[in-house]
Amino acid sequence: MTPTQIIILSAISVYFAAMILIGLIASRNQSHDGFVIGSRDVGYIPTIGSLASSFRDGMGVVFWFGFGATAGYGGLWLIVGAVAGLFLYALIGPRVRELAKKHDYITIGEMIRARIGVVSEKTTALIVIAFALAYIAIQLFVSGNLFATVLGIEAWIGVVSVAVVVGFYLFFGGYSTVVKTDAIQFFLIISLILVPFFFQPGKEDVMNIGTLFSQSVDFQWGIGLLGFFLVLGSADTWQRVFSARNDKVIRASFPLAGVMLGIMTLSLIFLGLAAKPYLGENIAAEKAFFLIFEGDYIPSWLLAYIAVVVMAICMSTLDTMCYLTAATIGKNFMPPRVTERREQYVPLSRIVMVVILIAMSVLALTISDVIQFLFNASSLLFILAPVYLAVALGLPHRKHRETDVLITLSVVASTIIYLFLFVNGYFDGSLMMTMIPVGVSIMLTGIVLVMDKYGLINHSTK
Repeated sequence: MTPTQIIILSAISVYFAAMILIGLIASRNQSHDGFVIGSRDVGYIPTIGSLASSFRDGMGVVFWFGFGATAGYGGLWLIVGAVAGLFLYALIGPRVRELAKKHDYITIGEMIRARIGVVSEKTTALIVIAFALAYIAIQLFVSGNLFATVLGIEAWIGVVSVAVVVGFYLFFGGYSTVVKTDAIQFFLIISLILVPFFFQPGKEDVMNIGTLFSQSVDFQWGIGLLGFFLVLGSADTWQRVFSARNDKVIRASFPLAGVMLGIMTLSLIFLGLAAKPYLGENIAAEKAFFLIFEGDYIPSWLLAYIAVVVMAICMSTLDTMCYLTAATIGKNFMPPRVTERREQYVPLSRIVMVVILIAMSVLALTISDVIQFLFNASSLLFILAPVYLAVALGLPHRKHRETDVLITLSVVASTIIYLFLFVNGYFDGSLMMTMIPVGVSIMLTGIVLVMDKYGLINHSTK
């Protein structure tokens, strides 16, 4: 090993040890409620940190660094859309939190079941699971390839290492550990704003604000809407609403998380701008980040720090999605007699999380085009945004079997359209094409809600 490789490996090992220690400490004297939902007493800083770090996933590092190196600020429209979505949460979140606390909801799927019906709950939960599994695989892919590039080893070693560490602290700490580690990881991630002071981008590149409009209008709208619907359709974001200490935490933390997300994104763009002169011409955006570990133009200690932060980013999203998937499977698909009692639910949740990490480690090793994989997975999730907003706003007004079936058909029809566009390669040509399935979902869900309001559906109470 070279001195640089030893430094990077040592830094990552120390970080892994710290995460394991947090899991062990969190497991001591922890109640089953703390394992499941964090006791619904999460304050400002943990909520802000957990939200911002969860949206800055491993793929985000690759994407924003690569975009900074190849296109400057042109991708920031995604952040504009995401911030708009977080402000919407600040408006409707307090009401949703009160409902979740009153009825002991752990997942947004449980709220759908109570407001619409079990058929819609199962359908939306399946989409959440599919998306979350894809995101888990993406984080394992990025971390594994980082190991392979930095240390000159096989990617599977990195994938397995990250999966074992995350599995360990999730197994012992559950949701409370997710919040604690996310908050720590948030401060690591936000510290990337210091990197440009040590590895400075050119002043001309930094001041070239015109690159914000360098992409086509189609791309600007497409990526902006992608950010907006990604936030609204993310079940783990609703999880932050459920666990917030009070309404004030929601109203303040969600917008501030958007600000922090913007700062973190700019730091990655600046890093890409700084590396741009060393990467050569015609570098693919998805490969640019990994190339910095093959050169000698960045100090070893700074490369080690960047590697640790990237691991923190990957693991932050990984533990959130893993917990979310286990909770969704347990609460939405297991018999109530198994999940109603925390003493039975917690061991089941632990087993499910371990199985998920093993299965997605295998999937991660099969990914080739990770950016396209990300966009495809995200656009499937958008379909759920109209349904989530409906239940958050107290719609439909009454629970009926027919409305449940019609909402389900709306989601299924949108999913079929998504699959058709995906299989035939329509998403590859334009980001706006990813908005077609969610547009259909909005239209069909809206029609059902209007029909329900004006009594145009023959109801039989469920």
